Amino acid sequence: MLSNGMVYLCASVLTQAINLILIPLYTRNLSQEQYGQYDLILSVQQLLAIAITLGVYSGMIRFFNELEDKNALKNTAMTFSLLWGALCIGLACMINPWLSAVLFDQVPEGHLFIPLIVISSVLVCLNTIYSSYYSMGFKALKSAAVQLSAVILILLYAICFFLILDMGIVGILLAQMCGHLTVFLCLFILDLRNYKPMLKGEPLRKMLQYGTGLLLGELSGWILTLSDRFLIKGFMSLSSLAVYSIGYKIGMLIQPVFINPFTSVFTPFKFKVYKEADGAERIRRMFRLYNFIGWFCVAGLALFGKIAVSLIATKEYGEAAYLVPVITLSYFLSGAIAFYSLGLHIANKVRLNSMITIAVACFNVAANLLLIPRFGIYGSAVSTVLAYALANGAFYYFGSKHYPLGLGLLYPYKYLIVFGPIYGLYFWVTGLTDSVIVELLLNAVLCGLFVFLSLVFKLISLEEITGVLTRPRLRGAEKLAVKGVHSES
Repeated sequence: MLSNGMVYLCASVLTQAINLILIPLYTRNLSQEQYGQYDLILSVQQLLAIAITLGVYSGMIRFFNELEDKNALKNTAMTFSLLWGALCIGLACMINPWLSAVLFDQVPEGHLFIPLIVISSVLVCLNTIYSSYYSMGFKALKSAAVQLSAVILILLYAICFFLILDMGIVGILLAQMCGHLTVFLCLFILDLRNYKPMLKGEPLRKMLQYGTGLLLGELSGWILTLSDRFLIKGFMSLSSLAVYSIGYKIGMLIQPVFINPFTSVFTPFKFKVYKEADGAERIRRMFRLYNFIGWFCVAGLALFGKIAVSLIATKEYGEAAYLVPVITLSYFLSGAIAFYSLGLHIANKVRLNSMITIAVACFNVAANLLLIPRFGIYGSAVSTVLAYALANGAFYYFGSKHYPLGLGLLYPYKYLIVFGPIYGLYFWVTGLTDSVIVELLLNAVLCGLFVFLSLVFKLISLEEITGVLTRPRLRGAEKLAVKGVHSES
């Protein structure tokens, strides 16, 4: 897990570094209103992707370890997604005139948005099937290379279409489509000797039953995380949405830097060990590490958020720095659902999983409607944190009935006794000086203080931290010892 996790971590850091190059590229060449419009387009794209993917790759992940012919499982998922994707593209072209008029009526090139984002979503689904297949086989290098190569190609295409040809938002969407298409063609060609068109009934039925059972939950998840864009636009303006988007992009860095790599190794791990005698204890140890590393990321992004915003955007976006701690916390809480919901996934209670997410999404919309008029974009960020806190409570209650882990619902919030004073001290000191060097030195000291106080308050032990680093060495020594015994025999 450590070696695979490091691969995913490095790939995620590189991927996000390239994405961070794209952000100033866009913010400095688009007006605030145009950048806000682009963020709305991304929200629509993620909504359409839910219907396009049908959760096929989620179903493949769920049943990967329960079926012997894993290549046939992958081929079935790929064949279905190719057929379903072609149908979705055809339908999108048919309804595009009506849908574009509803969503992008004031944008001259709006009629091009829907076809481009639908094709990109289909390609992302196909590439995700390959990356998930490699991930479940613990082939971290191959899995990570899929996403990394896609974002590198998107950057190159963006330079061509957006900067050189000056195609605006259409150039950005065209770059995304071409990047994902290039990756898919390479993956498909390399897989030709293993790929055979097939639709095996039983595996497909299981994947679709599991995946479609998650659709309502995914739709609710979209409402939970992205519907606020439309509410901010409605209550405020596209400029306010642009500021919120920049704060969101900095705050969500915890996802590619920590949560995604962690989930990539934890997902196959939890489905592999939960049946073992010490499975629950091993998952609990992972939970403690998740909280420590996760809160360290929350603290780091909160402290360096102001500097990050100044690097990727103009002064018009300065207010976004104060959103970063709240948004980062919301993503940390969303990642904890991977632990609390395990019992529901083991019992295949996908409908209950979806119902919880629907209820939480409704709560989030209500909170946004209440808080945005009073507190603006900050009200929207706080609504998301409250919604994920509610989600963790619901998943903890229902998931424990099927697979009790004894994690403790309030355990993650204990870190507030460390984070709160540290961020308060940062806020007070930076208010006295504008020196970037002083701020950098202060942030480094405060990050070290976070680790020290976490040990002092016994939120994590030194043995737990060092154990992660020493265990692989011990295993290596054990393997060498075993080989020595066999050699002597």
